[in-house]
Order: sequence, then C-alpha cells, then structure tokens
Amino acid sequence: MRITNTIALLAGSLAFGTLAQAQVQFGIKVGGNYLIASQSISPTPKDAPPTPKGLGLQFGGYAKVQFSEMVGLRPEIGFSFRRAKSDQTITNNVPVTDQNGQEGGRADLTVDTKIDQRLQYFQIAAPLTLNPSSNFRVMVGPAIGFLMGGKLNEDVTQTVTNGTFNGQPFTQDPTFTATVKKGSAATKDYKKAEVAVVAGVGYELEMGLDFDLRFYRAIVPTQDISQPSFRYKAFTNMIELSLGYTFGS
Repeated sequence: MRITNTIALLAGSLAFGTLAQAQVQFGIKVGGNYLIASQSISPTPKDAPPTPKGLGLQFGGYAKVQFSEMVGLRPEIGFSFRRAKSDQTITNNVPVTDQNGQEGGRADLTVDTKIDQRLQYFQIAAPLTLNPSSNFRVMVGPAIGFLMGGKLNEDVTQTVTNGTFNGQPFTQDPTFTATVKKGSAATKDYKKAEVAVVAGVGYELEMGLDFDLRFYRAIVPTQDISQPSFRYKAFTNMIELSLGYTFGS
C-alpha cells in the first residue's frame, strides 16, 4: 500500500513538474463544420436512406501547452452546432381502393421526405501536437461530445400520378405534412455522450492568428435505433475548419 502511494505521489509530482515547466498560452476560436454520417442498416433495405450531411458552426477556447519545441498538448472546450440534412424520394405502384376497401385500380405514389436534423454538443478535445516548425503543427488525440439538445424538421410530400380507377384515369392534388420536434423528442435515438478521435493540422502566425483544420470521427454510434427486425446505426464524420487567436504570442 505504501509502495502504491509512493508511486502515485511521484507520478503526480512528475506530472505537476512537467506542467510547471511547460509554456502555456490561451486562445479563442470560431469556425464551421461539415458533417457526413456513416450509416449501418441491418438488414439492408430496398430503398436505403441517403447519407445525412450538412454545414454547421462551432466556437470555443483552447490552451496551448508546449512541453518542448517539438511536443505539446492542445486541450479545448467548445460548442458544436451540427446539421444533418437528407432528401429521399421513393415511388411505388400502389392499389387504389374505394370506400369499402375494394380495389378498383392502381396509381404511382411518390413520397418525398426531407429531414433537417440539428444538434448541439458541448465538446472537449485534448489532441497531442507535434511541431515540425515553430508555426506548423500536426494534431491527433481523443475527443468527447455531450449532447445538449436538438431540433428535427421533417417535411413529407405525397404525389399520386398515373392513377386509374374502374378503367378511368384520375389525378389527385399533392399532400404536404410538416413535423417539428424539439428537445428530447428530437434526440431520443441519439447517445448522450459521443466518444471520438480527432486528427488534423494547424498553422499559427507570429501575431497570434491561428488556422486549424481537422477531421473528427466518432468511434461509438452517435445514433442507434434498435427494433426486433431492424437495426440502424450512424457514426459522425466531421470536418472542422477554425480561425483562432492565441493571446500573448
């Protein structure tokens, strides 16, 4: 027990000493992100949904911790506002029935579904930085996002064409349905915490202006829908581009 405590104390002292000797600076950043979801559907449906994707934004702060000229750490906290949009059109030839449920013809039914999913995350990252030069850096490390809320807009338009009933052609006006969900109703299938890895590059000017480009990849499902005969999983892939400023440069 004493040996364990001694080792822990020495490790803590070493870590504290390393941080104390490190050069630490702070900065703020703002930028945009582009999300592309990776989908896994089992069994594979006949009409697979399109890949959700969309533009969002982000902002936050970071610390620049240099242990040496070559190695550093860049802990960050921020808010990530993401958007995933998809548009799917499916046409099927369906039977046409009368008021008594008797089939009297057929028609082409086209269903156009537009989904606009918006999500807000509190995001923490701690990538390790390698500096080939004093201005340029390469980054890789862990990240985690905590789901804060969201909003879901779903627009469905149904159109009937090429309809016949009892040998007579007919037409029907399109019908439109709009659904809006907020809060937990819009995020019920999403994980509350999203574990990910980030990798990218950055460049900082002598005046403190900082440019950052990175790729964010979730390693656990971001969205998970499980039913007796259906399983849907989605993983976040995201490109982040930020402009920052490091104080004291």
